Amino acid sequence: MSEWLQRKYILLLSNILEGFKETSRGTFNCRCPICGDSKKNKHKKRGYWLHKNGVYKYFCHNCGATRSVENFLKEFAPNLAQEYKLEVLKEKNDMHQSLPSAVDDCADVTSDYVPSIGKKPFKELKAISQLSHNHPAKIYITGRKIPSNLHYKIFYTDNGYSWAKKWLPEKFTKEFDGNDPRIVLPLLDKKGKCYGAVARSILPTAQRYLKMIWGDESGYVYGLENVKISEQVYVLEGQFDSMFIPNSIAVGSMHFDLIKEHLPGMEPVIILDNEPRNVGTVGQLMKAVERGYKVCVWPSHIHEKDVNDMVMNGMDPVDIKQIIDTNTHSGLKAKLAITAWKK
Repeated sequence: MSEWLQRKYILLLSNILEGFKETSRGTFNCRCPICGDSKKNKHKKRGYWLHKNGVYKYFCHNCGATRSVENFLKEFAPNLAQEYKLEVLKEKNDMHQSLPSAVDDCADVTSDYVPSIGKKPFKELKAISQLSHNHPAKIYITGRKIPSNLHYKIFYTDNGYSWAKKWLPEKFTKEFDGNDPRIVLPLLDKKGKCYGAVARSILPTAQRYLKMIWGDESGYVYGLENVKISEQVYVLEGQFDSMFIPNSIAVGSMHFDLIKEHLPGMEPVIILDNEPRNVGTVGQLMKAVERGYKVCVWPSHIHEKDVNDMVMNGMDPVDIKQIIDTNTHSGLKAKLAITAWKK
């Protein structure tokens, strides 16, 4: 199982573990629920969650007890143990499967742009989870620290332009037979129906994005199928950024009418890149505030450009989410924060 999944359930235990605290990155401390720790000193905490080679173990320096995450959950949180077991099984299945049937629907969309050749667009491609560890696309995605449980949702093509032209010949009209390796991200609507794709080059010299829509949806919105309307929704610019923040979508260029169309009646948090010297970014933030949105204004100690850069530089997504929530403002308070943030 992945390290992030173990960490998730350790954090879920925090409300039942006395004195629970993160002491350093990846290490947690609490009073031992097995031996009760010191009876004389209620402040002593000798239970630790330690990790090595991506595996967490519980260890008590007082009684010497050790437990795996699964066994600890079975003993102290049986309900969580069942959820954890299901997530572990799902993660294992995801690592060996291509994108679920929702993406297969791409071949069934009726459109003038989609040729009736009896093939499904993503059936022609391999998911990142299916590639060898030394494959350039696999190295690229792992280098961006994209969670492994999402690799089955990301595809690869050796020649992105030719693949795009095959499915949207009226948009991609040039003849191009050169090397064009790309990461392909399916765009799904709220019902999980595929309506398009974004193909991102892994070569720094190529056109960065190829975008295609062959359904009825408007705009290149990534992540709609995962939105939970009962929870806070976050809107980011980059697709990769959205993979680290729960219940988020990526819109690219921030089109507020598009956000309103896809998230009607909701109050999402707008999260733009950390570019205080960029006049366009500052203007977009101010525009979002004027339209009544809540916005994240990055604190001065954050120097990375976006969420993915933060993760690549060693920050934990859990901590990034907390920074976002702590620095989310609206109305006059948001405008004052933006004024202090911009250079």
